[in-house]
Amino acid sequence: MIPPVESPDRQSLAADLEDCLRQLEKIDIDAANLAAGLSEDQFHWAPASSRWSIAQCVIHLVIIGRQYLPVLDQTIEHARAEGLLSSGPFRYGFIERWLIGATEPPPRIRLRTPVLARPNNGQPLDAVMVDFLAVQRELKMRLRAANGVDLARAKVTSPFVKALKMGLGPCFSFLVAHERRHVWQAWQVRTHPKFPAQ
Repeated sequence: MIPPVESPDRQSLAADLEDCLRQLEKIDIDAANLAAGLSEDQFHWAPASSRWSIAQCVIHLVIIGRQYLPVLDQTIEHARAEGLLSSGPFRYGFIERWLIGATEPPPRIRLRTPVLARPNNGQPLDAVMVDFLAVQRELKMRLRAANGVDLARAKVTSPFVKALKMGLGPCFSFLVAHERRHVWQAWQVRTHPKFPAQ
């Protein structure tokens, strides 16, 4: 892992990174509210065998985050070594912007979850939420470490689809949108008419 480049204050972050940081903090609050007061049975309940439980939604985000962290480290390190530096503003491609928009909830497109990212449903609530918040902290460190890197020219290769590459800035935005999508999905479970009372 590359050491984070700490900014002296939040205001010195590039606008795109600051925006992603704010979004991650909102997701932290939303996820905490989602999990508040849940029993283990509620956490692991699914509306149907083909649909995910709240636990699976959150575990999936942990898996995705852990897969992306080393890739983000490599991208940031490579960009600095190659001199791909800029303070912005940044312009991103149409496909990158479309992918981010299509990932936002409610989902407009549904893609098959890669085998390596499919969550099980057996982990306890407290452990899952601790893991989720740990990944969130790590993602925030990468946002700070990316400050000063050219967020458009530094490219991230998906750990799941090697042919998929996007700029570092759009990749952060995609990950944030993906988190929002699955927290939204988990809320659909919690508000389901048949959600167990305890």
